[in-house]
Amino acid sequence: MGHLARGVGMLAALVSASVVSCSPVGYLAGSTGAGAATTACSSKALSLAPGLTEVSAGNVGTPIVISNNGSVACAISGYPAVVAHIEGASPHPVTFVRGPRSEIYVASPVRTIVVGPKDKASFGISYVDGRNQQDGQGRDCLMSSISVQIPRTSPTRKITVVFRRKSDGFGGPINSCFTGFEFRLTPIVKGPTPPER
Repeated sequence: MGHLARGVGMLAALVSASVVSCSPVGYLAGSTGAGAATTACSSKALSLAPGLTEVSAGNVGTPIVISNNGSVACAISGYPAVVAHIEGASPHPVTFVRGPRSEIYVASPVRTIVVGPKDKASFGISYVDGRNQQDGQGRDCLMSSISVQIPRTSPTRKITVVFRRKSDGFGGPINSCFTGFEFRLTPIVKGPTPPER
């Protein structure tokens, strides 16, 4: 009986020690290949770039690809905070609304995403291209870049994403007048593009 009690006590001590070692303060629950807990991402390890624009019947979607340039896996989740930068003085404020509205991306739940070293996550910007066409195509309509803040990362940092000019019109500045000055955001998901319809 004494041996049994001593064995149970040792087992309890081992379990207690393993629980403490797997959940230190400041860590987020997330699954990696080994099933270990993962730290929140450092904003310094992340870089952002526009992905391949998709078009369908007047609906447009551009993924913003988040790359983990660090040497360890880390976790991110939620909706990014996005601010538009227009080439001129915009006739109306540009807003970013949570949730897809166009026919490009499907609605995705908010989840903690574990991004391994050199892996990618993304969120999508979608819009209907043809709502305020009377406002034209001048500099006061052209959104040439955005500032993005990824939630639950530190230090707090705004990362600029530039929409570069291309001959076919995609990948360059987005006409925010034609979108009705409103864009939709998907939450951050694993992989280089959000789920599409």
